[in-house]
Amino acid sequence: MSSVLQEYEAIHKELRDEGFIRTDYIHSDKLWNPKIMTMKREDLEKLKTFRLKRIVKWAWDHSEFYRRFWKSKGFEPDMIKDWRDVVKIPILRKDELRKDLQSNPPFGTIMVPELARRIRFVGATSGSTGMPTFQGWGALELDYFEEGQARYLWTFADVKPTTVYANYLNMSGFYSWGPPLVETAMWRCGATAIAGGGETYFSWKNRHNLIFRLWKVDVLATTPWLHRLIGEEAVKEGWETPFKVLLLHGGAAAENTKKKLFAVHPNAKLAISVWGTTDGHMAIEVPNLPGQLVVWEDMEIFDIVDPKTDEPAAEGERGELIATLLNHFTMPLIRYSLGDYVKNEFLTDPDPTYGITHMRFAEPIPGRVEWMFKVKGKLLLPIYVEDAVNEIPDTTGMFNVFVYDNEMDKLKIRIETTRNPDRKYDEEARQKLAERIGLDKDDVEIEWVKPGETIWTGYKLQVFVDQRKKK
Repeated sequence: MSSVLQEYEAIHKELRDEGFIRTDYIHSDKLWNPKIMTMKREDLEKLKTFRLKRIVKWAWDHSEFYRRFWKSKGFEPDMIKDWRDVVKIPILRKDELRKDLQSNPPFGTIMVPELARRIRFVGATSGSTGMPTFQGWGALELDYFEEGQARYLWTFADVKPTTVYANYLNMSGFYSWGPPLVETAMWRCGATAIAGGGETYFSWKNRHNLIFRLWKVDVLATTPWLHRLIGEEAVKEGWETPFKVLLLHGGAAAENTKKKLFAVHPNAKLAISVWGTTDGHMAIEVPNLPGQLVVWEDMEIFDIVDPKTDEPAAEGERGELIATLLNHFTMPLIRYSLGDYVKNEFLTDPDPTYGITHMRFAEPIPGRVEWMFKVKGKLLLPIYVEDAVNEIPDTTGMFNVFVYDNEMDKLKIRIETTRNPDRKYDEEARQKLAERIGLDKDDVEIEWVKPGETIWTGYKLQVFVDQRKKK
């Protein structure tokens, strides 16, 4: 056995022995892992410093990519004295990673060679902007990822023995929030798991709706838009969805969207936004704290930069989200740009319901940096438009924003309506949209379509349609 593998397995054992990964799955605690979820702030700070130093040294010692990349940027591991020094590490963006993967397929030189032969799961991005990027998950990474999932499923969503949970996310073999979550995190909680797969809902709608009713599904996880569509279908067919908890994945849910979801899902008592990436990052909305998403700080460190300068954003300013996974040793992702556009403001007071001490985003994660667009000089994101669309009568909430230039003089948007839109309806809708997002009604151009005629990508509504010419 190689010394690298021995070290990896020793770290995995340490994480389990110290209780960061809980191993007694079925228990009676209110919180999945109270010892870790309510750690004192000073202990969390020390832990982050220790783990950042460890993962940086590991990457330097065992990953050819990081050693080469960091040397070229003048960075060395001994520059890290405290977890706040994470900002000294060069930012890694997807183009650098993709370049390495293309030159050294399939995983590039970023993966630790001795562990590459022992990966248990391969994750991949969609590849919509070119070659997909792949990530290898070993036993340690999967174990910790499942722990992170169990924390919010057990604690917030009440996923326990006898709970029926349906996962309507992507069930493809390259998506970490699909089969690995269903087959492992659910079992830890003792729940019954249904791996439905949102991408097949459109072709097997009757079958999926039947499953929801027969199995009396308690918790449904999918995108806000598919949640809405399923609820609308149920209302139209004359039955009530059984869901008690709605887990909202794949995009931030505007507050008006949540109101619409409760209207079409009459048995739902809770809707929780779940933000995450294929790589294994996650932040979960805390019940009773709308828009505040908790981060498991024993798993990762976030920092926020100005995307134009790469300098840290000032407190309260918005910028690009950069993340460091503290326990991904097989394929480290250190100071990796996630591309999301967020406010640099975090809360560290214990939440009033559970006493969780890990930090929370002060406001929702509204979308990706590349989803930002300008109309008449005003910077917008699809979520701002979504809130307004949901105020227009007789719409399904489904829309597509068409971005045709970097500086647009009109907001061009496609919206589904159940009405036959006349001139008055169109004018009132444009007025409502314009007022909510700070434009004039003449700056808004709406293409009205029937339900089912907006653009989707699998189980995700394509809220941002980029029509700009590629250079």
